[in-house]
Amino acid sequence: MAAGVKSKRQDELIILNVSGRRFQTWKNTLDRYPDTLLGSSEKEFFYNEETKEYFFDRDPDLFRSVLNFYRTGKLHYPQRMLSV
Repeated sequence: MAAGVKSKRQDELIILNVSGRRFQTWKNTLDRYPDTLLGSSEKEFFYNEETKEYFFDRDPDLFRSVLNFYRTGKLHYPQRMLSV
């Protein structure tokens, strides 16, 4: 088993519910940016104990780009978002 795979299994899987659409990512991915809402303890305010997920009332299509930033460190977003 590769070391990267083993460390991922030891990490905590985080579920983010963005206006009804669920996204999953690893806690250490969010921890890379501790000065942001998702990377800090501030996100605990949005945690739902019953569903075991964080809920945010935001645009889920745009959030896909935000989550990709946490994963890659680069912000890419659809061309159609430029006109919004």
